[in-house]
Amino acid sequence: MPEPVWTSYSVEEGASPLHLHVDTLHLWIKKYNEEFWIAHTYATADNADPEPDDKTEWERWAPKSDENEIQLRPIFPNLPVIVSSEYPLKLVPGAKIQVYCRVPLWMEISLAKSKYVLQEIPITKLSRTWFGTTLEGELCYWLTSKARRSLEEVESKPYLVNCPIQITNKSHAELNFERFCYRVERLGIYRLKDEYWADETNIVYQGEEQHSDVTMSGKLPAKLGKGELISKPRNPVSKSLATRTFKMLFDDTIISAK
Repeated sequence: MPEPVWTSYSVEEGASPLHLHVDTLHLWIKKYNEEFWIAHTYATADNADPEPDDKTEWERWAPKSDENEIQLRPIFPNLPVIVSSEYPLKLVPGAKIQVYCRVPLWMEISLAKSKYVLQEIPITKLSRTWFGTTLEGELCYWLTSKARRSLEEVESKPYLVNCPIQITNKSHAELNFERFCYRVERLGIYRLKDEYWADETNIVYQGEEQHSDVTMSGKLPAKLGKGELISKPRNPVSKSLATRTFKMLFDDTIISAK
């Protein structure tokens, strides 16, 4: 599988494991003794084409009814992501900009008939970091791709979701736009032609010591069209939320690469 195909697969009892290869992720699914067995690993420079062996750790599930179909669905990571700007940019008071970032998808594996979710696996491993202070904050993933003003010169990849973000500076001071906390668990995923898009996020900056007003629109930007919703938000919100978005302390501390 050179590129991810978000569809269903038949996994027959006793057959050779289904092998899926997406970016560096290698996934194997098999059915044995009426159980689904799932294992995964990531390719490395030393092992570009890994195969399961006696040391492979399989996770096993026993379904409540006889099922052979597995469904794969793209979903967002389970934590917010820290997005850096392609280059430092100052927004003067009253300025409004449109930026785009690309977030690596996770793979949701579920039983096609009962819809029971067996596992969620990151397609790309991201390092974790802390956003906030020693007293208040949250665990996030550190995104290696950059926010940019346009995606026209960027190669489209089906395991990345395009995310449109509008940022408005409503404070009385300049906004030094270098990085921000992007709460992707509140976004849906849409299929548009051969690409995946998130609904538009609107961030209104109120000042360095103030919370920003963040609104997930629930739809794509008008210029893109409607698209097909294929994955609902993990944590949907029906109105804007006030949250710290731009100010980050301990931004050089990487907690874990898991």
